[in-house]
Amino acid sequence: MSPVIYPRLVDVTGRCPPEDCTVPWGYAELLDAIKDPELTEWIGVDFDRDAVDPEWLTADVVSLAKKWSRKPTAKEARRA
Repeated sequence: MSPVIYPRLVDVTGRCPPEDCTVPWGYAELLDAIKDPELTEWIGVDFDRDAVDPEWLTADVVSLAKKWSRKPTAKEARRA
């Protein structure tokens, strides 16, 4: 059995804000704005905060976890 690599993705609840929201209240304002059909046309973005891709996110987190994991020292490697 291979060891568990951390961090791990445990749950997915929604998408993160687009990059141009910059501040938490900017994301809240975007969520309010996309409810209005006129503003949605003006914003020009097809954003669904509930549309997520758990497989892609899991693969991304695993990739980062491998990159960030502690590498064994030479002494530890010889013992293994």
